[in-house]
Amino acid sequence: MQSERAAKMFGDREDPRHRLVELFGGQVPEGEQPPEPAMRWAAAVSTPEHGEVAVVRDLRRAEPRLTAMAATFLARHLARP
Repeated sequence: MQSERAAKMFGDREDPRHRLVELFGGQVPEGEQPPEPAMRWAAAVSTPEHGEVAVVRDLRRAEPRLTAMAATFLARHLARP
């Protein structure tokens, strides 16, 4: 896995689910779903009704180690009905 610093500087090339497991625990789920602990955390610190860009901003402010790719992945899943 790319280092956190390299991912932030050059773009994250890893599966965002692996980074989320590293930060929030849990297991990499089947399919394209984020780990449950990461989803619970994201739902607690953001408001999906404000739009994807605002959610990504909120998530990255709340957890600075979160890369843009992983935050976007979470934001997109939060916005789903």
